[in-house]
Amino acid sequence: MVIARPIEGKHRTIKNRINIALFALFLVLPFIRINGHPFLLLDIPQRTFHVFGLTIWPQELYFLHVILLTLGFMLLFFTALFGRIWCGYACPQTIFTEAYNWVGKLVAGNSYGKPTMKKSHWARVIPAWVLLSFLFSFAFVAYFVRYEFMLGHLAAGNIFAFEDTYRPAAWFIFLMASTGTAFFNMVYFRENLCKYACPYGRFQAALIDRHSPIVMYDVERGEQRRQKGQKVGEHAGDCIDCHLCVQVCPTGIDIRDGLQIGCLSCGLCVDACNSVLQKFDKPTLIDYSTIAESETHKVDRQSRPYFRPRTAVYGAVVGALIVVFTALLVLRTPIYASIQRDAELRNRKVADSYQNGYELHLGNMSYTDLRVNVAVKGDGPFEIISRPGTIELDPSQHKELRLIVAYKAEKAPLRPREIQFLITSADDPSMQHVVESKFTFPIE
Repeated sequence: MVIARPIEGKHRTIKNRINIALFALFLVLPFIRINGHPFLLLDIPQRTFHVFGLTIWPQELYFLHVILLTLGFMLLFFTALFGRIWCGYACPQTIFTEAYNWVGKLVAGNSYGKPTMKKSHWARVIPAWVLLSFLFSFAFVAYFVRYEFMLGHLAAGNIFAFEDTYRPAAWFIFLMASTGTAFFNMVYFRENLCKYACPYGRFQAALIDRHSPIVMYDVERGEQRRQKGQKVGEHAGDCIDCHLCVQVCPTGIDIRDGLQIGCLSCGLCVDACNSVLQKFDKPTLIDYSTIAESETHKVDRQSRPYFRPRTAVYGAVVGALIVVFTALLVLRTPIYASIQRDAELRNRKVADSYQNGYELHLGNMSYTDLRVNVAVKGDGPFEIISRPGTIELDPSQHKELRLIVAYKAEKAPLRPREIQFLITSADDPSMQHVVESKFTFPIE
């Protein structure tokens, strides 16, 4: 387990600010309610996803697909522009590692992470990390299960799936599994996740080009570095081999060995090298640079070509996806409707009309009450003879109705007819949802 040495500097300050902002989002989002409805909740058992005030039903999963595609191409776009900043500044693994280190230092004091750290210190750190893992896991599971539900059951000691069984409920199993996984990750796995398990570090080489900034060591100016036993100034290069860049690295790599999978591009080694060489009135040997700049040995952030074919393609795709999502959102009707043929009343003839039965499923996909009217339209004298009147739907409510549609004519057509059911808002006629079905006739 690598416990990085604390360091102050420009990049450390940026990381701290981003960590606080992202932590606040992670810990707050699942607990926000708008008129009693979750701001962000992926309710898989109920098959409804509440995302930023939008209720997404299973039939609208294309919204999630577009969101995930947009986030994926944004990752490609910003990696091409600014390098591997996701890992260093926004990845949950990086941010949670910072949180566990902060708690460890809070509990164990300045001895935290040092070789002289005693077992008595670890005896305080480990329980604190277990509690922290549980709290973080509770917040994580709250994205999938309402936190009010979990709190109520935990307070009552009711963690079982049913009253007459000792099998734990699914949410409690996931909560305990998440707690154990988080604890194992931070106590044992940590930097190994970035080095061996995370795929992003392995394909980052395909996402960057000659003009993408990466953390680089100036070999030409730094070598030959100071060797053991040499005094500062007796070596040819500027690197005094203080190893501070290695000590502050969250994954424990030596950036002087070149770009590696374990490099998170967090910039902490830049702060470390800069803090040391400032004492000798020399510029840092480690900095964010591009491959093109390394060839000229000149870092020039102002003249970097940010607009280039790779970034233009990624940016165009991201822009197109945002336009598609916006269009889908604007054209969205918060009325869910589906129609099925009634198995008990397929078709029949009654007096001077023919009748078919249907099961209409209606749903309110909004956070406000909804009143709708149902009408039928088709090529012929169709009419709903079991008219339900105005149907009232509470927020997120689902109803099933049985409808009988009549075709008023003495003689039946030779073929089935296409019909449409029009579900229209009683308060806003422009809000309408149309579902199609067939009207069949009995064989005479």
